Amino acid sequence: MNLETYARAQMARFAVEEGARHGGINNMLAVLHVLRNRVFAGWGDWMEVVQRAPEKRGVIYPPEMPNIRTNNVRIILNRVDEIYTRADLLDLTGGALFYFEPGYPLTEWFEKEVLGQPDDHKRVAHIGPVWFYK
Repeated sequence: MNLETYARAQMARFAVEEGARHGGINNMLAVLHVLRNRVFAGWGDWMEVVQRAPEKRGVIYPPEMPNIRTNNVRIILNRVDEIYTRADLLDLTGGALFYFEPGYPLTEWFEKEVLGQPDDHKRVAHIGPVWFYK
């Protein structure tokens, strides 16, 4: 295994843990797109972005262990490479860097830095119950 393979595995893990709770494959793919958008926006390399992703969560969720033995997870595992290499040209999130699900308690950081600055962070997508911001 090399660092690229490890980074892709960590991306898939985070996308499954975050996105599965929102409803399905599109939400997991959207989380992968947000991670990729952060890398291309200069937030750091792949590992830095994935490792720091929990710090940029918009919502405080109760702990949950997703079922990794689903077809949706298999699809994510098959698609993570094309998102990593940017072979997929369709970004479901419209270039989003942040996301949250209304109805859950917000993190203080997200409320202040993203929602509190609407001129700097426009809402660009809505996938399932999740709103995405640039």
